[in-house]
Amino acid sequence: MKRISFVLVVLLMVYALLTFTVYADTLPKYSAREWRISAVINPDGSMDVEERITYSVSRSHEGPVVRHIDIAHSSSMENLEVFTVIPADTEDSDQSESQPELEPYEFVDDPERNASKVYTTKPGASPEEVQDILIYLPAGGGEHTVVLKYRLNDLVYLYRDVAVLYWNPVVKDYGLDVQNMDMRIALPQGTKLDGIKPFVYGAIEGSCEVLEDGTASIMAKRLGLNEFMEVTLVFPKDGVAQGRKVIDNDALERILEEQRSKAEEMELLKRQSEQEQKLRLAAIAGAAAGIVGIGVCVGIWMSRRGLESTGTFTKVKAPMHDKAEGQVVTAQRGEVPIGQKSDKLGETPAVDLPADYYTPAELSVLLRGKRIKPGDMVATLMDLAIRRYLDVRVSGGKSYILSLKDFDSSELKPHEEYLVNWFFKDIGNGRKVSTDEILQAAYARGFEREFSNRFIIWKELVLREAVRWGFSKRVTPFKIYLKTPFGKQHYKSWLEFKKALKQLSHKPDSLSPADWERFFAYAFSMGIGLQVVKGLKKAYPEGARLKGDLAIFSGHNLDAIDCWFELAKRLNHMSSRLFRLFYRRTSVQPLGVGRNQRRSI
Repeated sequence: MKRISFVLVVLLMVYALLTFTVYADTLPKYSAREWRISAVINPDGSMDVEERITYSVSRSHEGPVVRHIDIAHSSSMENLEVFTVIPADTEDSDQSESQPELEPYEFVDDPERNASKVYTTKPGASPEEVQDILIYLPAGGGEHTVVLKYRLNDLVYLYRDVAVLYWNPVVKDYGLDVQNMDMRIALPQGTKLDGIKPFVYGAIEGSCEVLEDGTASIMAKRLGLNEFMEVTLVFPKDGVAQGRKVIDNDALERILEEQRSKAEEMELLKRQSEQEQKLRLAAIAGAAAGIVGIGVCVGIWMSRRGLESTGTFTKVKAPMHDKAEGQVVTAQRGEVPIGQKSDKLGETPAVDLPADYYTPAELSVLLRGKRIKPGDMVATLMDLAIRRYLDVRVSGGKSYILSLKDFDSSELKPHEEYLVNWFFKDIGNGRKVSTDEILQAAYARGFEREFSNRFIIWKELVLREAVRWGFSKRVTPFKIYLKTPFGKQHYKSWLEFKKALKQLSHKPDSLSPADWERFFAYAFSMGIGLQVVKGLKKAYPEGARLKGDLAIFSGHNLDAIDCWFELAKRLNHMSSRLFRLFYRRTSVQPLGVGRNQRRSI
């Protein structure tokens, strides 16, 4: 009995340690408790910046604190100065003498490890994009306020319609825990106050507004370790007439569209962060309940040490055993044997799509609820090709090259348009993309999380479209969804359609090749695409081509049809692997800047 009590106590301690270790935030060696930036845009397109940062430094921290400055959109950085703020002593001094003083830090090329009140500079991990300032604070930890002053030259772009400033006060992938971020950007004198539009991206709790005097105000209550802050400021270009970065095209419409997309992404990430916080609190509550439960068990074992356990536990376990057996019996339900078939062998049912007014991805919502897979993106690509929005051509026998045709983008649904912009404009060259390039983007080092985030956005767009059909409705007050009569009818019709296609795949010549192609994207989403292809390959062996005006079954496309399945398989595999990583306890990481964005600037 003593051994049992000892084991339970040890389990209690281990359970508590593991629980609160997993869900405790890993604090950095230093953080920014207060961060205020005052910036002024000059008529020549440069920007003078003054930063006042209050660092909270751990006693165990060694070496400098590092300020990573974004220089990606400027031609150079100059006039750098670093100061420490010395709090004023208000005793025996009037109010005018109680302002804090600035003590300059000395620039040193190669500071020693234990240096103090000096600073140096070095190129960042991406030298053309980031400049690092290494600040050596006094040893011993605590709070230290520093002031940085510098100028970024040629930072403003002058388009035909507007002037635009791109700057990242907090650079992505240089994590720092920040509290109370406040940035003010003043425009040059003579700038018209109408048409000023600030945007902030990357900070879940970020916000922006234009003050009465035309100053752009950007704030964030908190920035997590994996968050960043990307600022875009659009304003009339009359105040920066001397700027040198002149670009002969319009930019306002494109920027507004990009910012709308980013705002949707941030709203989704904000909801996801709130959901994660709820899960975290629930986990902590469950851990606490588990600890209490183990403690109660320990108490029961301790109190029963002197009792005879045989008779006691027999009386306790008997009714519980009866109850468990009763639950097993009531949980059983009759099922129709899987091998049983209602159709007579040899009959060929007449088939057609139960509904062609919603897409294969929306069909996936009807069949599987919110369990949308990346393979549904592949079905969407095939559907767009079948509807003649894309052209499909075999490349090397092992991949496809997809080309955009000319069409009005308003003809596409939001999730289709998002997929086209993502794959063709961000991954491809704007007009073409290969299935190999899509896989390379998904598996490229450093872009796995970006690909996963974009898939989540696409999935959200599909769910929004599917909701409009009313396949299901929420049962209040419970968070469960039941199919509506409309949803039940369509669900049954699609299952019958699936059954018919599986039967027809054994004799594919009973349907025309055009019908098989028209059904294929939906069959792919239903999970029977491979069975359909096997039947077609058997009916049309090598040398026998399918005839008709076909998009994905024409010519050599059928020979390489396995490319679609390989693409879906690889994307599904990556998604399931990233799903576990994505919901691990880390800060939510929004999408980064698209790799082709600089090409459009």
